Amino acid sequence: YVNNGTGSQSGNFSQTKDRLDFSNISLIVVIQAHDREIVGLLLTKDTHDGETHKSEKMAEEQPVTSSLIYKSIQLNSANNFTVLAMHMGYATMSVTLTDTNDLEMVKQGAYQTLAHAEYDIQATRAVRPSDFAFNCSAAAIAILISFGIGCVTDTDSLKKQLKFPVSLVVGFCCQFLILPVLAFGIAMMLPLNNDVRFGLLCVACVPGGGLGHVAVILGDADLPLSLAMNLISIVAMLGTAPLWIFVLGQYFYRDHKVIPIYNFEIWLASTFFAYTAGLVINRFKPAVADGLLTWIIKPLMLLASILYITLGVYINMYVFDRINEYAVLSAFLLPLSGFTVAYITGKIFRQKDSFCKSMALETSSLNVLIVLAAIRFSLESNKNSADFASVVPLWVMFTIPGIYVLLAILRFFKGCIGNFLESRKQQQFRHFSIASGIVNQANMAALSAPLFVTEVTDDDQGSVSEKITVL
Repeated sequence: YVNNGTGSQSGNFSQTKDRLDFSNISLIVVIQAHDREIVGLLLTKDTHDGETHKSEKMAEEQPVTSSLIYKSIQLNSANNFTVLAMHMGYATMSVTLTDTNDLEMVKQGAYQTLAHAEYDIQATRAVRPSDFAFNCSAAAIAILISFGIGCVTDTDSLKKQLKFPVSLVVGFCCQFLILPVLAFGIAMMLPLNNDVRFGLLCVACVPGGGLGHVAVILGDADLPLSLAMNLISIVAMLGTAPLWIFVLGQYFYRDHKVIPIYNFEIWLASTFFAYTAGLVINRFKPAVADGLLTWIIKPLMLLASILYITLGVYINMYVFDRINEYAVLSAFLLPLSGFTVAYITGKIFRQKDSFCKSMALETSSLNVLIVLAAIRFSLESNKNSADFASVVPLWVMFTIPGIYVLLAILRFFKGCIGNFLESRKQQQFRHFSIASGIVNQANMAALSAPLFVTEVTDDDQGSVSEKITVL
């Protein structure tokens, strides 16, 4: 702090009061960020001391926004600079007191540093009650979906599915061994923030959810295999998800972060207990399970879908305000690669087409709601990390239905092309049959060789018989 009006000084200049020439001293402010719109620098000059006049001048000025803000402030007049948070992100501000007020010399490094300080800037969103309500509702809906899947799971169908263990083993490997590695590879290839990469890894480690079950029903896939894979994923992710997050998450959060494995385990366990409760009710009281599905779960799911499309987008507008195209690409590639790998792997192991479709749909379906709640509540000590890590689950919530719609459109066109080729083939075969079955001769109708079964001695009777056969 240097007050040029009174000449008072503090800090590193307490011993150099008589040797400082304030006319040649300048304050260099440098703000460096990864994005030009994270922070802005508002610099004002004022010779008046009135607070009202200063605030009016600050409102009239436009802040400087850039990835590298470089400002020189001369100390021979009253100055005020303010760092404004424009969008979420991180930046670094350094303040240097130099022995010259020539900006060109400062840029060339031809100056002597009298004092220097560096600060880490973090621009965060304001905490709102709607955010807490959204996070709680996401967790409640994820738990309710797990309970509903448990209510529709028939234990007899699970026993029958055990007769086909190859499909279960292949599905388990695709969900819990291949998919997390694919997510890690996508995260490392794309230029993403470490928080976004961590969110992508968390989403890949928690497969399942109700969307895959609905897609299996609509896609004419094998429903018992889908229910069996849901049961395996609910149980297996209690151990595999924390393991993958701990092992691969260290590449994103090394020393300055603590990966909240314990909190993740609590949220995953909540879905397990909800699924178990639904399974037990369906086993001993199937009528109660049907009533719960019809009168409680289905209406709530419809209401939740409407609210998430409207209020959910509004509450998380920061995701759609400044779209990160690489985050959207990763959210699209993850379920698409999971679907492709699972389907091809099923074909390699010679599984039925319905089994391959079930494995592909269940592998590409991800339980993003419980991951979203786990990330928000586990990283609440660092709000920026929680918000950035939540970007991928929010985008995956939209990309998975988009992929399913795209696959349905491709399937429709494939069916149309197949029907067209089949009808054309049948039409060509019919033309060939007519051309080969009817031969015009004088006063006679002849048949192709396969129609001559018996030999007739009487010419007139044979002629009549042949004509009748042709007709």
